[in-house]
Amino acid sequence: MDETKNSLPPRAVPFVSRRGFLGVVAGGALMGLAGCAANQQQAADSISHLPNGILPERTDLASGPPDTGYAPPANFRVPTYHPPTPYPIAPQGVMGIIPRSAWALAGPDMQTIQPMDGVKLITFHHTGDPKPFYDDSYEGTARYWELIREYQRRVGFEDIAYHFGIDRMGRVWQLRPLQYRGEHVRDGFAPPRWLDRYVQRANSPTQPVHGRYIWNAHNIGVVSVGNFMIQQPTPQQKQKVVKFGRLLRRLYGIPIYHCYTHQELVATLCPGAHLQPYMEAIRRDGIL
Repeated sequence: MDETKNSLPPRAVPFVSRRGFLGVVAGGALMGLAGCAANQQQAADSISHLPNGILPERTDLASGPPDTGYAPPANFRVPTYHPPTPYPIAPQGVMGIIPRSAWALAGPDMQTIQPMDGVKLITFHHTGDPKPFYDDSYEGTARYWELIREYQRRVGFEDIAYHFGIDRMGRVWQLRPLQYRGEHVRDGFAPPRWLDRYVQRANSPTQPVHGRYIWNAHNIGVVSVGNFMIQQPTPQQKQKVVKFGRLLRRLYGIPIYHCYTHQELVATLCPGAHLQPYMEAIRRDGIL
């Protein structure tokens, strides 16, 4: 999907183990909670004073058709699923992240996967299932992530495409290890949009390489379970998008105008008509 794969170079960001990353998340959350109100005000102020490069809305960049290839088709099946460890694995850290070991039956393709090499932006998605997914259970959600991972591996992905998943009950699951680049946004040929209203040029989190924006580079992928063209995100999901998004922003110093939805980077309907307006509101109001 991206540029030619090379052997893994030395990591610009130190390797973070599962336990180590979850510990960092917990520590970062504790340090940031006290200044939450101040952070929200700063975020709101930053929206009023965006850096150079913002242009008026362009109608020729309207959202396109669904970006296919991420969600398994309705008839996709895998052998009977047996969880890798007994249910349930307790969520870890202040944010309650469920580790990958709770659901994944295999690891990434280490021959081709690339390092994240630093973080500059966050992109929010929906899973975009052909049929609505309404299973709220821990067991059903674990099986669901493995179904997506298996499908995406079969069609050529190095691993499940996203780094974190938010299920219908608001639980956060570790998906692809964060030290590896994701595969949740295809290359693009247009600069990013923010709030689906403004084209960003000079202040884009990345600049094009030979005319292509390599959007998976430096990009944390956060996906919420559901197809929000045909169903609504749950209140728990919407609350966790805010809380977890804030935490990621604080940990990696990501400005609010570098928090995007999928459709603001490439032509797609993701994250759906029932989540996009909410994402715009929480960024416009400085809540994220």
